[in-house]
Amino acid sequence: GYQIIAISPDAATELNKTLDKNELHYTLLSDKGGNLAKAMGIAFEAPQKYDKMLSKYSDGANDGYLPVPSVFITDKDGNIVFEYVNPNYKTRLSSNLLLAVLKSLNQE
Repeated sequence: GYQIIAISPDAATELNKTLDKNELHYTLLSDKGGNLAKAMGIAFEAPQKYDKMLSKYSDGANDGYLPVPSVFITDKDGNIVFEYVNPNYKTRLSSNLLLAVLKSLNQE
């Protein structure tokens, strides 16, 4: 009963390579200019050493930002009912915790 959407700072052309290489079971969208990440307050200025890479993968649209890895769960009206935002990209939300949150929200 849930739809998963992943949003990446990479351009659609780069995302298509990811889709071709991996069997993904969710929608993958591009935020190559960072408009969504910036509007949500999860964009930060990337170290300068990443400028060329960010430009390459965003078709030149990325002005030097990276999004903080985040998970948002919204209700049918688009209200955020759960969020996980962690600036340490090595620490991701576990699938067990995500499933527990979804089950809890489903019981409300």
